Amino acid sequence: MTLREKGDCTWFSFEGEFVVDYPTFLYGRPSQTTIVAMMPSRVLRVTGQQLEQFFDQSKETMKLRAIIAEHILFQFRSRYLDLHCTTARERYDLLMQRSPGITEHLDLQDIASFLNVHPNTISKIRRDITFEGRK
Repeated sequence: MTLREKGDCTWFSFEGEFVVDYPTFLYGRPSQTTIVAMMPSRVLRVTGQQLEQFFDQSKETMKLRAIIAEHILFQFRSRYLDLHCTTARERYDLLMQRSPGITEHLDLQDIASFLNVHPNTISKIRRDITFEGRK
């Protein structure tokens, strides 16, 4: 799943992850993103009101709400640090470690957009990797 803003791919979610524009979802505001399934996915669709009712059921479901929020915060923090503290090559390598087959499912443009680089940069990184393997 990806989150797209104005045609750019800003986020990838991976197997087992919660995918949502969380603040707008919880507070019933219009979303600024579009969620797109880039490969076969299982989607459970609920409204913010349904989720609120679920969370209000018990102390245990309120704990789940905190766990989800913490998970999303961790994802945002990791994404922020990746974008500001790693090179394009390091971001590419991290993505390939996390999801080795991703290049078979996504366009170069989507990967480049997610990594916040130009598609030519991805091509250069791939070329460098290919030549490194031949040494």
